[in-house]
Amino acid sequence: MANLAKSILYGIFGVISLAYLAEYLLAWNDDPKEPTRLRSKIPLIGHLIGIITSGPSYHSVIRSDETTEIYTLGILNFKLYTSVSTRLLPLIQRQSRALSFRPMIQTVARKWGDANDETDKLFGETNLTTDFSHAMKTSLAPGTQLDEMNLRMAQRALIDLDLLLGNGKDKKIKLLDWARHAITQASSCGVYGNQHPFLDPEVYKAFWTWHAHLSAHISGIDFDLRRLGYRARQVVFDAHAKYCSSLPPDTSSLFLSRWSTLLSAGLTVPEATKQQATLPIGMLSNTVPTFFWTIYEIYSRPSLLTQIREEILANAVTTLPPNGSCFELDVSALKTECPLLLSTFQETQRTRHIHAAIRKVMTDTLLDDKYLLKRGNYLQMPGHAIHSSTKIWGPTAKEFNPHRFTDPKLKRSGADFLAWGAPPHLCPARQFAAVEILILIGLLVVRADISPVATQWEQHPELDFNDPVTVLNPKRDVDVEITVRNGWEGIGKWKVKMGGSKTRVGLASG
Repeated sequence: MANLAKSILYGIFGVISLAYLAEYLLAWNDDPKEPTRLRSKIPLIGHLIGIITSGPSYHSVIRSDETTEIYTLGILNFKLYTSVSTRLLPLIQRQSRALSFRPMIQTVARKWGDANDETDKLFGETNLTTDFSHAMKTSLAPGTQLDEMNLRMAQRALIDLDLLLGNGKDKKIKLLDWARHAITQASSCGVYGNQHPFLDPEVYKAFWTWHAHLSAHISGIDFDLRRLGYRARQVVFDAHAKYCSSLPPDTSSLFLSRWSTLLSAGLTVPEATKQQATLPIGMLSNTVPTFFWTIYEIYSRPSLLTQIREEILANAVTTLPPNGSCFELDVSALKTECPLLLSTFQETQRTRHIHAAIRKVMTDTLLDDKYLLKRGNYLQMPGHAIHSSTKIWGPTAKEFNPHRFTDPKLKRSGADFLAWGAPPHLCPARQFAAVEILILIGLLVVRADISPVATQWEQHPELDFNDPVTVLNPKRDVDVEITVRNGWEGIGKWKVKMGGSKTRVGLASG
């Protein structure tokens, strides 16, 4: 037995020694011009473990010197160059061919959209990714097409608010669960039309089951022996096949333009259908937690809640004649005349955002004439490190300040606020998603009080690091009580008015 124990110890020591030797040999091959390699306590996989366990704070913790602009994390046999500098971002943007986002789109098409070899080749070797991106940007730009989507989305939001508050009775709900339902239904009405796949509870459930397995699917590290994630994905695929076989007349220009682009590129109808089934990932994954945390931040601050209510009622709500029993929410005014609401929404994004924009290094690239990025590795730009930088946001960078984005002294560039991605790859749906959240928050704030069933709002809820999202969900849902506001019981119908079709939400990212 003693000899066995010794053998095990020697074996462990040998493995650890080999791991350190392997890391040393890999680092020995570094070019002097490459960004400085930061060591981890655990060789080869230490940084990967740190990113998984520490989430958004990891890049801030490992970088001990705030003057460091870019560094290298060694993970197994590849390098993850990590830029935490807004100064370097424009230089990275100008190298969009050498530092490419395109391989990421191809990976998503293959791993999440189950692309076959022919489809994978089309995404990798043709202009499909460029045409696909252009189709989405065009159909989501402010104008009549986006207004049609926003109107359907807003009308569905009104339905869900009425279902929640209509009978005037207090209700206890799980806040994240309700936020997920409300965003899924409103977004889907906007994108698919009023008869969308997620009206079916089984498809709705299947999508969120699939969503819980997205990280495992894209990483290839999947311990789902029963293949629940893939089986749920097939339910979503089948629902989209049924939907695409007879597209309804109120299908959005976004869905139609994507569909046309995929077919024109040479995808078969079944392959194009699977790629369309990945659309709700981008449509819902980040909007849900952002909506949840915006509710959380506002309602956990009573004075802020009062100020935002007064702002919305004064600028964006109108009582309609003849008997004053109908109210109208002016979406255009909500976008442009409610600066505190918008600032609170963006401050929620700034403090909660964890995404790291990533690019693949396609050719050896010398950045700023001094940082060598070698072909085949990856470059990431973690938003949390930039959003928490005291150099950019001042000494209160790590604090939540709902008035931050209303401060005229705050000088920022598009590179300082990465909640919607890193230019030129900004989320094309940012105006649609922002309007959706502002409408739902506006209606909630005016009509309802929300309080936790527990004694008070938890200051730092535990976060779930498993989802591939830009804003993390809470690890545990929050039980809350919804109460119709005093004086608003039995109030009549609500309507929405879209306003000017070219009106934009004044997002810090553009």
